[in-house]
Amino acid sequence: MGSNAGRPTSSSAAVFGGRLVQLAGDRDAAWFSCEVSRLCAERHSAGGRPDYGDVLAWVVDAIVGVVIARLGAAGPGERFILDLRFTDGGSVDVDDLPAPERWVLRTVAAYLAEDLPEVKRSLTAAEQFDLTMRAETLADALIWLDFLLDVDLPDPPDVTTA
Repeated sequence: MGSNAGRPTSSSAAVFGGRLVQLAGDRDAAWFSCEVSRLCAERHSAGGRPDYGDVLAWVVDAIVGVVIARLGAAGPGERFILDLRFTDGGSVDVDDLPAPERWVLRTVAAYLAEDLPEVKRSLTAAEQFDLTMRAETLADALIWLDFLLDVDLPDPPDVTTA
């Protein structure tokens, strides 16, 4: 299952998304802002550039891929629970997060729960966001992906299956 909810990821979305992750990782704020803004301002792909929705779907799919690669897949009867904590250990209330961060968390959680209708609804809704919300949502998702790629986690435990 892919987060694209029945929408195949284009190679141009993957290449463009990968470039944005590289810019985030390099802390190249000027080019990162320029590329995110340009992509978000276009309602339809132009000049061979992918659509905003395709890039956002690729980023969500990549976030989920990293989570599963780092933690292992949920087993039969198991599911992922995303529990955000402040650095002091206190719980973060998802409803208190800014709308773009809340969207990213809920969309990734829906994907991990294998709730395809919710993933599809969420991705479709994101394409209708205003320009600022589109840019903030994509930037938050890219920053989260960059962070996950940099986190030093142990390899998942070996799992035996019967």
